[in-house]
Formats: sequence, structure tokens, C-alpha cells
Amino acid sequence: MSFILKGAPYPISKNSLGYLFSQEGISTLKSDLIQLLLTNPTERVMLPNYGTGLRKLLFKPNDEYVRMEAENLIKKAITLWEPRIVVSQIEISNGYNDSTRTQNESELNDNDHVLKILIKFFDPSNISYVEVLVLELPTER
Repeated sequence: MSFILKGAPYPISKNSLGYLFSQEGISTLKSDLIQLLLTNPTERVMLPNYGTGLRKLLFKPNDEYVRMEAENLIKKAITLWEPRIVVSQIEISNGYNDSTRTQNESELNDNDHVLKILIKFFDPSNISYVEVLVLELPTER
């Protein structure tokens, strides 16, 4: 027995008649994953432990510690709240990866203050292709 995964897109929106849009399949999984990543614990009333807490990293320096903390928060939340997917890779990066320059504040640009999160995952019931989700969060300047 197979089932069709249906749900609301993120962000939730309405069509011209005022009805909520819906989506099916892997798009629903991506929307649910984005909601999980952007939700802080205690924001959901009936699920106070739901979320990652990634937004608490917004005002921390964009360094190796923040990348490791972000990866740990993501792994823990996906393991707990999203059993419908299998994560094959999580990459956390920022503008500091360019080793050809020094890290002087005067040489940094706006991209250096963005924490880029790339998650490759697949639906275990349909492993024919790997989906990619990219999320960019600003961090402290």
C-alpha cells in the first residue's frame, strides 16, 4: 500500500479564491524540514521541544564552533522529529572558507556573515534521487 504525502507549503499561502495551497510528495518533506529548521524550541504550543534553535546562532561569531553547533542541532532535530527522511550529508559553511586571504574585518564582505546550510536527503520509500535543501542564515558581523 502506498500513500501520497500531502501538506501545506512553507510559507503557508492562499490562492485567489482564499483557499490554502497544498502540495504533495517531496515538496511536503522539504517544507516540513524548513519549518523544523526555522522553529525554536518552545515556539510550538503543543510541541514545546519541536525545532532546532538555529536562530540562537544568529548573533554569534561565524566560526568553526558555530558551524559544529549548527550541525549538531540539525542532526538531533531531524533524528527526533523527521523519521520520514534519511539524511545523507549535512554541510555547514561560511565565507571564511577562502584560505587565500587573511581574516581582517576590512576584507570581509556580506557573504562572510552568512551561515550556509546544505542538507542532502532522500525519502526512504523512494531512493531514486537525493534531494538538496539549502538554507542561509545571517550571523554576527
